[in-house]
Amino acid sequence: MFRKHTLTLSVLLGLNGLLNAQQTDFDAVVIPVETKARDFTEYLVQLAWLNQPESAIAQEEVKNARDEAKNTRKEWMRDVQGTFNLNEGNLQGADDNGNVFFPRYNFGVGVNLFNVASQKNKNNVAKRDIKIAEHKVNQRKLEIRAETLQRYALFKLAKEIYKTRTLAEQEANANYLVIQQLYKTDEKTFEEYTTASAAYYAAQEARLKAETDVLLAKISLEEIIGVKWEQVQHPAKEE
Repeated sequence: MFRKHTLTLSVLLGLNGLLNAQQTDFDAVVIPVETKARDFTEYLVQLAWLNQPESAIAQEEVKNARDEAKNTRKEWMRDVQGTFNLNEGNLQGADDNGNVFFPRYNFGVGVNLFNVASQKNKNNVAKRDIKIAEHKVNQRKLEIRAETLQRYALFKLAKEIYKTRTLAEQEANANYLVIQQLYKTDEKTFEEYTTASAAYYAAQEARLKAETDVLLAKISLEEIIGVKWEQVQHPAKEE
């Protein structure tokens, strides 16, 4: 029984250490823009984070939450009221009522006890609001990273497909020209000629579609990184 409990405790401790080791490092999700990323894909993520308005909005919300927390810590002071009374009778001497024995000056302070008692909870709420704003920044980092890498992957795929479609068109064209010449000398039938012609035009259409897909993928990538592809400068960039 003792060994069983020891084994269970060891497993739990091991899992706890594993979970701690797997916590997200958000400076690795988006490398700080002060340091230019050596890896090209990481550099694209940096560009997207730097140029996306939503990332700026998320960071400004953190600032707003921090400023609001500062105001919240001082909120209890808003309802503090001071009073001051001057006893004129003491200044003029005793009268028939004998109010000379009352203090010449009266000071008072009024405090909203509810605000004072609830101030700690308000401060805790303000701290949680800061954490929520920071989590939103980190969530936006994850989203921008994923979206940038996906769009770049689709852009690269579109370019490779375009290369393949271009070669296929060139081969279909060369075959069509050969068949065309052989058809003129009656060495190929009309059916063979039309088949070669259809294959060539189909390859041409596929190449045009692939070229359009490259353009659309490029526009999509430029949308998230915030600059034109031609303006991206990095030693590892592939044209």
